[in-house]
Amino acid sequence: MPAGPEGRATGAREPSPGPAGLSPTRLGAWTAELLSVPGGLLAAYGVAPRTVDPRTREQLIVAVAEANGARSTAWVHGAWLEFLGARDPDDVLAPLFDYAAACARAGVPLDATTLEAAFPPELVRSVRATVAVAQLSSLVGGTADELWARLRDRSVTPRDALGAGAVFGLTLPLVVPAWAFAGMVRVVTGLAPPLPAVDLPPPAEANLAVHLLAEALPSYLGHVLARTTIVWWPVPVAVAFRMEGTSATLRMGRGRLAITNGVEPDAVAVLDGGVEPLLQLAAGAILREMGLPVGRGY
Repeated sequence: MPAGPEGRATGAREPSPGPAGLSPTRLGAWTAELLSVPGGLLAAYGVAPRTVDPRTREQLIVAVAEANGARSTAWVHGAWLEFLGARDPDDVLAPLFDYAAACARAGVPLDATTLEAAFPPELVRSVRATVAVAQLSSLVGGTADELWARLRDRSVTPRDALGAGAVFGLTLPLVVPAWAFAGMVRVVTGLAPPLPAVDLPPPAEANLAVHLLAEALPSYLGHVLARTTIVWWPVPVAVAFRMEGTSATLRMGRGRLAITNGVEPDAVAVLDGGVEPLLQLAAGAILREMGLPVGRGY
């Protein structure tokens, strides 16, 4: 976590969930933060290099929503995260998540000087914009969650209902489509085929490259588009990897995944380097060859 991020506002208290947390001051602070990083939001959603990738973006939003107790917001963006495929954030990105959590605890935008000293400015701007969007979504989502809970308990007051009703009247045109689309994404994710078991050489014969590929494969082919299209593609595709003085070939297609020792003669490409960036590159290249849209997650 950045060492003691300094808030831009002093004396900030812990945010309270529900309608009380949806104050004009908080809405104004996070709206101003979003406007202060021009291009940051567009960059976070894939129109600029050197910014957060889609999976990291959604992980940041879910982390902020959970820290705020905004269950509906976490549910919406959790759907996207499942679609993109589960994978733990890279350790090098830990300061970004610490910054997001600190902002959620403070309830106001925090100084990002420490991040700017360690990461490219484009990435920091995209993170600040992502955290601002997550906070705004959490304020609205948390209010909806709290109001719904009070309605179920029949403890809602006319003042709560009036204030929340005004907010919902302004936000429902955006919130309802987001919930509906998240529901559709969850259905698509649930219907997508799982990755088949990977065929491997006997443990005593498999080299280091085979073991590394087998370990990384579930994470980098976990994307619904990747595992549905690449794995079930009717024409098998073979890609070879060379690393650490060893090599292995990954074969995908027709509902089968297999990894063999060495470079197979029919490999369409031979990639040199570490497993994870090469797998990411290979998955994206194959999707592009198929004429499918590929985000910066690949």
